[in-house]
Amino acid sequence: MKALVISCLLLAVCFNGMAQCASGTNVFTETFGGSFSSVDIGPAIANGASSYRYNGTGSLQEGEYGLRKHTGGMNNWVDGSDNTGRGGYMMMVRTKPGQPDFYQAAAQGFCRAQSQGICFSAASLSKKGSGRDITILVEVRNATNNSLLANFSSTPLKSNDTISWSSFSFFYSLPKGVSSVTVRFSFSSNSVPDDFAIDDIKVINIGTSVVNGNESGVYPLINGKYEYPVFACLNEKVTFTMPGATGPEFQWERMKPDYTYEPIPGANQSTYTIDSAKRDDSRFYRLRVADSGYIASANCSSPSSPVGLYVDPQPAIESNGPVCEGSPLDIAVTVGSSVTWTGPNGFTASGNRISIPAARMRDSGLYQAKVFFNTSCQLTVDVKANVEVKKNPFSLRLPADTSVCRGRSVLLDASNPGALYTWSTGDNQPAITVKDEGVYTVLVSDGKLCKLSASSNVHVISSPSVRLRSDTSLCLGDTIQLTGTTVNAASMRWSTGATAAAIKVATGGVYTLQVFNDCGAASASVKIDMIRCSEDLLVPTAFSPNKDGLNDVFKPVLDASISRYQLNIYNRWGISLFTSYDISKGWDGTVNKLPQNPGVYVWVIEYTSKSGKHHTLNGTVTLVR
Repeated sequence: MKALVISCLLLAVCFNGMAQCASGTNVFTETFGGSFSSVDIGPAIANGASSYRYNGTGSLQEGEYGLRKHTGGMNNWVDGSDNTGRGGYMMMVRTKPGQPDFYQAAAQGFCRAQSQGICFSAASLSKKGSGRDITILVEVRNATNNSLLANFSSTPLKSNDTISWSSFSFFYSLPKGVSSVTVRFSFSSNSVPDDFAIDDIKVINIGTSVVNGNESGVYPLINGKYEYPVFACLNEKVTFTMPGATGPEFQWERMKPDYTYEPIPGANQSTYTIDSAKRDDSRFYRLRVADSGYIASANCSSPSSPVGLYVDPQPAIESNGPVCEGSPLDIAVTVGSSVTWTGPNGFTASGNRISIPAARMRDSGLYQAKVFFNTSCQLTVDVKANVEVKKNPFSLRLPADTSVCRGRSVLLDASNPGALYTWSTGDNQPAITVKDEGVYTVLVSDGKLCKLSASSNVHVISSPSVRLRSDTSLCLGDTIQLTGTTVNAASMRWSTGATAAAIKVATGGVYTLQVFNDCGAASASVKIDMIRCSEDLLVPTAFSPNKDGLNDVFKPVLDASISRYQLNIYNRWGISLFTSYDISKGWDGTVNKLPQNPGVYVWVIEYTSKSGKHHTLNGTVTLVR
């Protein structure tokens, strides 16, 4: 709740709380009218209610007001509607510097020493960051001599991205003799125009000053404590009193069968006594308090909170039985201060109400309650009742989780003799066939007492799939791990007999992995070739590039894998003729497509073997033509 900055004059006592706005008696209300069916622009308010000009057409100018359902893009204001959201009008104000008063109203017909409250809602219309924070000021003046009785300042109305309503209230007491007031609304600025809206203005009566200067209309409890109901034995003496009540006028009242209250003849003190309580005295009682001469006026007197009296209570056991096995069983005593229970099969409990969430057959039987009442005669009453739990004739065997292959269906069967069926699909048959994934629930019942429900979570699965790496080679003495990538596989088996997702192999051959689920099977294979691997290069000493397909290219031979390979060919003068970084690409005896002369050429080879060792080799090769 918004903090209120309040200045109270004379006898004003201020309270912070919108709750009292709802509990008081309205003596003035201004909602500005309108409804969902009314037009968007409302008529002007009563003459003299505002010093501002009424604008019923377009955007507002300085010193103007309008009654509208929503801002509707006016004056570049934020979007929004009236405070209640029920299609009514709000008063929108475009302020004028030097003219702060924008609304006033008169309220009259009060009692002496009347506690009052003023409640209203307000909102800034400026967009966030484009306007100043606005403060609404309220003055309450004596309508007879214009003397100031109370005033109030709201917290600032913050600019926001959309209209944001704030509710305000303040409370005060009128001096004796004041029967009418004028309420004036203004704003805090005299220099810069402000834009805001106000709605739902109320002036309410709270009550007279009744208890030791308590001006709020909030009473102490009858007998000084909360007790509901008050129990009494037959012919017992019962006394009600209001601690601290000063009146000066009192009237005790009792509730009639039509739920209205009637005054009790002669009961006009702060204490009321029933000398010999009878069952007919079992009803609600309250104390009405007022200033002298006002006790008969409903508006000028204040009733206390009621207290209930129950004479010679006759408790009974109530239950929701008979119930069906598995259903909740609730048993309660209708009235009592405290209760102890005994029941079938050694059942014991305490409290006015007992609950068994899922009743069993063994819970059927006689329940007895010993009921205690807080009375001067120490009243105790024993009551008992038979409660029946009937056997549930239904059983359900739906699987909690089940699977169905994509494109196929599964049968969910809830068949029970003589049952009625309600499926979550809307079906009412004993069994349904489903093919979509989801949770399916069924309720079976006899249409009267017994019922049972169950759910089945259906999963849709596809046939499995599997993928292995591409074919590869393996050096003699080495091993390689083969891992299958599978989808929807419930189980798997390698051609080696292994059932794990990965295996290590050290021999060549074709390895196959098969995968299975309830919807099918799939397989994949990989071929492993074994090779003799050496880190030494075999370099020929001669080659004949005559395009006969035999020995046309000079290049080394290696069984193992290598990295960072480089071959350079030089002539006798050390000029580089050829360079290759790929062991599979050798020298064809040409330079720039020109055949070189027969003779001896120098080669230099650098490479890194599988073990990580760096090698540098050199030698000569003879080109023969």
